[in-house]
Amino acid sequence: MKNKLVKKNHKLESGVFSLLLLAVITLLITGVFVYLRKTAEDRYAARVEEKEQLIRLKAEEEARAKAIEERRAYVQTRSYMEDVAREVLGLVYKDEIIFRPGASPTPTFTPTPTPTPKPEKK
Repeated sequence: MKNKLVKKNHKLESGVFSLLLLAVITLLITGVFVYLRKTAEDRYAARVEEKEQLIRLKAEEEARAKAIEERRAYVQTRSYMEDVAREVLGLVYKDEIIFRPGASPTPTFTPTPTPTPKPEKK
């Protein structure tokens, strides 16, 4: 009879051990999956942020390209040529008068009257 009890206890211990081992393995696998999911979410968030940054950079480059195109069109106009001639070369039209800030006007000479000496009485 003692043999039978030992076998029952052994079977019971073997079943508990198997159940415990199964629980530990399940927890380990769950932990690995949770870790993998977290890293995948982090990579996804980083890619979303990178995509948004690339969209912003693309918009900035498109605006820059548009500004360059406008500048290219402006450079080909007569207005641009006049601006360059005025600013860089200092050219003006024949009948043009230039007023510069801070420049004093051309002084005109206005003589101041000097008092005439009165004849002395003797």
